[in-house]
Parts: sequence; structure tokens; C-alpha cells
Amino acid sequence: MNSLLSQVSYPVFLYMTFQFFLIASIFSFFVGIALALRSKKALRFFDVMNRWVSVRKLTKPLSTPHYIEPALLKRRVVLGMTIMAGAMISILLLRDADLTPTLALFEGSATAPEIAGVAENLKGFLLVGNAICLLLGTMILFSPRILTTVEGYTDRWFTMRKTMQPLDKMHMEFDCWVLKHPTSVGVALSILSLSAGMLMLNQIQNITT
Repeated sequence: MNSLLSQVSYPVFLYMTFQFFLIASIFSFFVGIALALRSKKALRFFDVMNRWVSVRKLTKPLSTPHYIEPALLKRRVVLGMTIMAGAMISILLLRDADLTPTLALFEGSATAPEIAGVAENLKGFLLVGNAICLLLGTMILFSPRILTTVEGYTDRWFTMRKTMQPLDKMHMEFDCWVLKHPTSVGVALSILSLSAGMLMLNQIQNITT
């Protein structure tokens, strides 16, 4: 069954991928022609598209810490029992479970011993994670002070502003170079787009025939 699905889905994936690049090459071909002819509409289009969108505003909710512990600890008993029950059920289900069939998707790309090793590692990871959840539920129920102390070491806020700061700067060097040499860039873009489009069309015909 998995081999049948792979035989059907892989050609469909290739067909859709080639279709996407074919449409993109057609679009870039006409853009190149417009640049080569120094069309005022094309140059105006480039000028309209060169707009700065602030990444900082988009990622601001992710850079703001949200403390949900006070609201959760108001229902400490329900929360602790739910976590413990879920962790215990998961451990009981995983203890004698064989996760190898769940990795059947990788048959053919990995050997049977490799798949078995990945399944064992995945099972161990899930068991350790559920054991930690069981310990966490126990601390919520019986040792909230210890949990608060542990949270004092683990609750740290890491800002994404420094990491995302380069994305907040505009880099217009390439755009300015294109606008200074529209004819040469347009001709090169049209030739490359035409060759890429013909290649994609040939690949699509090979798939469909």
C-alpha cells in the first residue's frame, strides 16, 4: 500500500513542481521583456514593489513574554492530576509498544535495522518525556514551592530582536543595479526564463507520456 501511494504521489508532486516553475518562468519572461523595452509601467511596478515591511511589528507578539502560571496554578489540583493521568497512560501504552510500523514511510530510504534503531530511540525519547511530565504533575500537586524554585531558573526570556534585526534593514543594491541597467538585465532574464520554461515543459511532457 505504501509503495502504491509513493508511486502515485511522487509523479504528482513532480508535475505540480514543474508546473509552478513553468508559470514562474513565463511571468519572469514577460518581466524581462518589459525591462528590456524600458517600459515605464515595468519600472513603475518595480518602484511600487520596493516597499519596506517591518518584520519587527510582525514578530512583536512573539517577543512579548506571556506568563500563564498564575492562571494555571489557580486550578493546581486539576492541572496536576490531568498531567499525571496523561503521562501515566502514555507510559503504559508505550511500554510494550512497537513503533517500527509507524516508520514504514521510510522503507526503501533506510534499512530495517536503521528503522528499528530510530523506533527504539523515539520510544525512549517519548518515555523520558512522559516521565518528566509525571514528575512535573507530582510537583504541581505536592510540592508547588519546589516547582516555583525550579521555574525561577528555567523561566528566562530570550529576545528575538537581535536575531531579526538584519531583516529590518532594506538592501536595495541589487534593485538599484537592475534599474540602472534595465536592458541588459531584461534580455538576460528573458533568455534564462525562456530556457527554464522550455526545460520545465519538456519535463512535464515526459511525466504525462
